[in-house]
Amino acid sequence: MTKDPLTDIVRSLDLVGAVFLEAEFTAPWAITSHVTEDDCRPFMAVPKQVIAYHVVTAGEARVSRAEGSGSGSGSGSGSGDAHRAKTGDVILLPSNPLHVLSSGPSLSPVSGDDLLLPQGENGLVQIRYGGGGDKTKILCGFLACSTAPSTLIETLPEPLIISLDDIASLRWVEASIAMAARELSSGRIASGGIISRLSELLLVEALRAHLDRNPVGSGWLSGMADPKIARALARIHSQLSDPPAVTELAEAAGMSRSAFVDRFAEALGVAPGRYVQEQRMNAARLMLRETSLGLAEIAHRVGYGASESFFRAFKREMGETPADFRARTAE
Repeated sequence: MTKDPLTDIVRSLDLVGAVFLEAEFTAPWAITSHVTEDDCRPFMAVPKQVIAYHVVTAGEARVSRAEGSGSGSGSGSGSGDAHRAKTGDVILLPSNPLHVLSSGPSLSPVSGDDLLLPQGENGLVQIRYGGGGDKTKILCGFLACSTAPSTLIETLPEPLIISLDDIASLRWVEASIAMAARELSSGRIASGGIISRLSELLLVEALRAHLDRNPVGSGWLSGMADPKIARALARIHSQLSDPPAVTELAEAAGMSRSAFVDRFAEALGVAPGRYVQEQRMNAARLMLRETSLGLAEIAHRVGYGASESFFRAFKREMGETPADFRARTAE
């Protein structure tokens, strides 16, 4: 593990990243946006979980959830609170909902999918749209997990908006995006470790900025706000295949066992041993529902040396066998 627990947890999500679209808008403008399977297909197999993101490189934009949106596509006007992003801001949408990007309020959006133009000289698909007023430029991308989705992502606030000015390695981030565009232009779509590392950096810094602004949260974000508990959480989430004992977690936190148990339970509302077991079962449930992995492999990935032990634990926790759960959720 690294010295940064937040980075360890994000790396455990095994994210793949891509920048695939460059948009230039002139006010007034409003579009609906959503990362689709077609957007992801050039870069990876169909993902199980997607975080959409936009980097505002010039001007300003408003973002709001589209009316009636879940994580699917469709059309609709903005609903709920609108958030404003300025030049240098990154907008992350952890559940990849249909959302509205616009220059201002009370504008009827058009579908961004209907505005797509062929790749430009930099290899990115283009959008050019608007009424001729003030200019806004946006790079669009996604972070995705191609195996089982993570329950951690589901707990994140939406949207997360951070300023690149807050990232110490701003120049490296900008250079990485430019390199991704150059590789796309040269036909080398997969940019490997560079963009995966950029994906991790964007999410880590978004979470760090959120924790700085909201030090008292709930669930694992609350635990991450406590440096000692954060080290224990990193140990849990980065190594579910080797689940730690409470004494190991206390050592990782640099605390006595009793003090650690009390502090962990206060932060997360559950005892550490119970939290570990819940995360193992959450991971198993997601793999059963979202992947075709065999039961023995799933058992191994959540730390059971014998399939029989996994079957018993799963039935005790979930009230049904892994096979029955998979069959029921596949219907």
